[in-house]
Amino acid sequence: MKDLLISHVDLDGVSPNVLLNLTGRKFNFKNIEIFDVDKTFDELFNKDIKKYENIYIVDLTLTEHAHELIQQSKLTNIHVFDHHASHEFAINYPYTDIRVTIDGKKTCGTELFYLYLKDKYKELNHQDIKEYVEYVRQLDTYDFKDEETAQNLNTLHDILGHKEFISTITKRLKKNKPHFDFTQFEKRLFKIERNRINRYLQLRDKELKVYNINNYKVGVVFQESNKSEGGNYLSILHPDLDLIALIDMTGKISYRTTKDNVDLNEFAAIYGGGGHKKASGSRIKDEDKEVFIKEYFNIK
Repeated sequence: MKDLLISHVDLDGVSPNVLLNLTGRKFNFKNIEIFDVDKTFDELFNKDIKKYENIYIVDLTLTEHAHELIQQSKLTNIHVFDHHASHEFAINYPYTDIRVTIDGKKTCGTELFYLYLKDKYKELNHQDIKEYVEYVRQLDTYDFKDEETAQNLNTLHDILGHKEFISTITKRLKKNKPHFDFTQFEKRLFKIERNRINRYLQLRDKELKVYNINNYKVGVVFQESNKSEGGNYLSILHPDLDLIALIDMTGKISYRTTKDNVDLNEFAAIYGGGGHKKASGSRIKDEDKEVFIKEYFNIK
């Protein structure tokens, strides 16, 4: 029987695909946005949930509805690994491992999943794999010890896309080298890409508009890529702002802040989203896009 992996779409979401590949297990996978959780679970539990040997859910904050489906199924092969504070309401469910920190250090979905798998699959106990997991953790939590390497890893993911990135990193980690590293070609590519990103972020800064939203001073910008870097860049550049809202018109708004007194998980929840205290997101619904189109083109 195959396993099933359901996880997020960012670097912390696709890295569990890499880890499962390294175990040699056959599995199906779904990388989904947080706002697709209920739809995905409704489809899954209505059809083929019982055909999998193990079901792993990583880096996703499940809704109460999703947890109800899991509990009603009475299946014992479901395992949930998540690090979002908004998911702590499910911390005592027997099938969950939900931790925001480990030994006082911020953790991520990939790290939680790795800690689970490495005890079952000894082939994961190699230094280069451990280092890869650590770079993913640093990038996802912005808890940097080697920011350049972590950011470059995310850049490689952005350049290659999900499928090619998973394949490339899986092949690299199977070689069990002493340390995780990039190729010389990739390093040259990162320098070129860094210059492009810097120019891109400078343009976003010029287009930033400031609004008062829910008693917060919010910098709003349209941005379709490099959202984490952009949010952090603009937050540091404009310390007077409470938060940055980065609108991707393809369907998502990302929220970033550097302020300790701003909880973006609560802010995003107002708009049906969620996430971390300093990094969250919400969805642009289809009806919202329709309103924009009609308003912009003056359609009655």
